Amino acid sequence: MAIREAQKQDYEQLVELLKSFFSTHNIFQKEKKDIITYITTQKETVLVNDQENKIVGTVFLVVEKDEGTHTRWKFRHFAFNDKDNGKELLTEAERRVRAHSDTAKVELTIAENEKSMNFLKEQGYKEEGALHNHYRWGETCFVVGKSFS
Repeated sequence: MAIREAQKQDYEQLVELLKSFFSTHNIFQKEKKDIITYITTQKETVLVNDQENKIVGTVFLVVEKDEGTHTRWKFRHFAFNDKDNGKELLTEAERRVRAHSDTAKVELTIAENEKSMNFLKEQGYKEEGALHNHYRWGETCFVVGKSFS
């Protein structure tokens, strides 16, 4: 197992993982070249879980607000092919959050049809709110969060 930052040679596999995990996500249903362009233009850190040269998980780490001793983070596009790989990736992402400041808050916005909601709750994330018609009309998204001190 290797959790590391995404590299150019990962993009093809990253696209396939994102397309399969987010089957209704507007960005990830575009053409492969458009998704690769999207990935390469992101300013945040993109972590991947590389298992024997196969990308089995990813998460984009976004610092929303950094006040020195307290930081607010957004984990975006958190995708994984099984719970063990997801847990390894989430553990490393959370380690980076804790190393950044004394206290921190992590939030994710999860569409109602995404596979990760129960998994995140099992990892200590709490449902903090609902957003109606957020990504698509008629769909509810949930804000989940976890605090670190």
